[in-house]
Amino acid sequence: MDFMRCFFFMTTVLVLYIYILQTETFESDGSTEALINSICIENEDYGFCSKIIHEKLQKPTATIEELTDLILHTAFDHARDTYGFINNTIRQWHDPKEMMTLETCLAVFDNETTNFLKILGLFSKGEYTCMIRAILTTAKTLENCRTNFIIPPYKENPLIEKFRVMRILITMSGVSGNMVKYGKASLLSSVVTAHVFQ
Repeated sequence: MDFMRCFFFMTTVLVLYIYILQTETFESDGSTEALINSICIENEDYGFCSKIIHEKLQKPTATIEELTDLILHTAFDHARDTYGFINNTIRQWHDPKEMMTLETCLAVFDNETTNFLKILGLFSKGEYTCMIRAILTTAKTLENCRTNFIIPPYKENPLIEKFRVMRILITMSGVSGNMVKYGKASLLSSVVTAHVFQ
């Protein structure tokens, strides 16, 4: 009986240890946290912005360039995943009334995916002015996707949340891109967001 308890206890400890190692997230240092704050304070959802960065951060310190790279890759991944979601929805759903709307959103997220691939290329070459222009273009393109309809079996259109996340990622990209370009950690939100999303 004692052997079984000991075995169970050791197994539980081992499982918890492995779980903690697998789910360990790094706590960022002060300067990295200040950069994250500067990026996210400009956003419509500070908590969500900060959560995205902290979940993807793979080390405790990061430069603005590393944070920007992380954000741009996250935006690219989200655009690609949303494109896949819309494409699958079109194949499964045959409501002719909203089919054109879905096809428009598919084209929008195809554009977003292509643009963020281009933006990543511009960023890697250090072409920050062109990169920022391309980011602002993605924000304008996003507005062409209408989300005010229901996609069965969902009670609320999942595109509403996917659209919101994309908008947040675009804002994060614009703010961090401007920070890389100008070397400043404090910007007015109007530099990136006001004329795009209002």
